[in-house]
Amino acid sequence: MSTARLFHSVHGPDGAPVVVLLHPLATHSALWRPQLPAWSSRFQVVCVDLPGHGRSPVLPEVTTLHEYAAEVRQVLDSLGVDQAALVGLSLGGMVAQAFALAWPERTRALVLAHTSARTEPAVRDLWASRLQQANDEGMAAQVPSILGRWFPPAFSASAPMTLQWVAAQIASTPLAGYAAAIGAIQRLDHLDRLHRITAPTLVVAGELDAAAPPSLARLMAERLPAATLATLPETGHIGNVQCPLAFTETVGAFLSQSL
Repeated sequence: MSTARLFHSVHGPDGAPVVVLLHPLATHSALWRPQLPAWSSRFQVVCVDLPGHGRSPVLPEVTTLHEYAAEVRQVLDSLGVDQAALVGLSLGGMVAQAFALAWPERTRALVLAHTSARTEPAVRDLWASRLQQANDEGMAAQVPSILGRWFPPAFSASAPMTLQWVAAQIASTPLAGYAAAIGAIQRLDHLDRLHRITAPTLVVAGELDAAAPPSLARLMAERLPAATLATLPETGHIGNVQCPLAFTETVGAFLSQSL
């Protein structure tokens, strides 16, 4: 049995269908706490910290989404898991796509939430400027702009403690981990290969998502052969935090049906 390099935790009953949770950029697996009580009662949930995030080390040689996915595969290998469903949000959704493209036989189902399948040149330039600011001013300087992109103003005003919790994850992310993930995002180009993913897939969009607009979710759903699209009303980029009940139940129902 191989040894995994990524920190991970396992929740739920032995023998239950396995669901792997993959978090957004500049956060870590604790972001899934709103979903764990419900999902771990029915599935064996594996929460993973991606390279250079949370308690996982920075892995300088891991620079592409495929290589991130290979590290996730190592986690499954270390647990003796042959097949799993993957739930990825934002960066996590990009890694989940890479996993399904590389190892379709190990992918039972996919949830691609608040994510995209291709990074256009103008967006690559935006990521470059964000990384330059982080290099110049540190991760704390990234917090206001990231929270502004992720959460609608009305929610931000109503949930200061929740935003403080997310802000602490962003600020504590190692700069090297953040930079490596941005490089992987800049090279994202899965769109023309999505037709190869035949696993049942739920694409989740947020009606008010400024970072991954609903139009991108619709485009992905159109390219995926076995996709269903769900749009969460009045929701921004981090739907599992902003509207945890709707996200938990929508995704949970899909997983129950697919697994």
